[in-house]
Amino acid sequence: MECAVPVRASRGVAWRVLEGKVRDPERHLSRIQACEVEERSEDELLRRVRFDDGSEVAERVVLVPESEILFQFLEHPKFDGEIRHVLFEAEGGLWLSFLFRGHARAGVELSREELDQVRDGFARAVRLVAAEAERAEQAGRTALEPT
Repeated sequence: MECAVPVRASRGVAWRVLEGKVRDPERHLSRIQACEVEERSEDELLRRVRFDDGSEVAERVVLVPESEILFQFLEHPKFDGEIRHVLFEAEGGLWLSFLFRGHARAGVELSREELDQVRDGFARAVRLVAAEAERAEQAGRTALEPT
């Protein structure tokens, strides 16, 4: 499952927004109740995220600066796999893609409604990140304009 949108912001600004989602996820996703970082290095962290429905996800997050963020599920109640957030150039501009590669865990059956919710959530999330990057880019331009 993949959703990609153009981003009207510089790569640096878009990257800072994506990195902020990793460093402070509660601020960006209202469903997250808590996020505990268990290990951290410069470009990788292991964390446990608790959601408002009580579910928890343990994941390895790998950052490839100004290019990609990889979320590998170590423990997930429904899925095995990974999510990638990728910045790339196409059609003369910057694009952002959210890509899920994986499948339902053994013994877990997902309804059509649940799959639709995942797909719609991906589409909404990538649009929100792109819009946040565009607002940050505009705010930076405004701050630099002479008064």
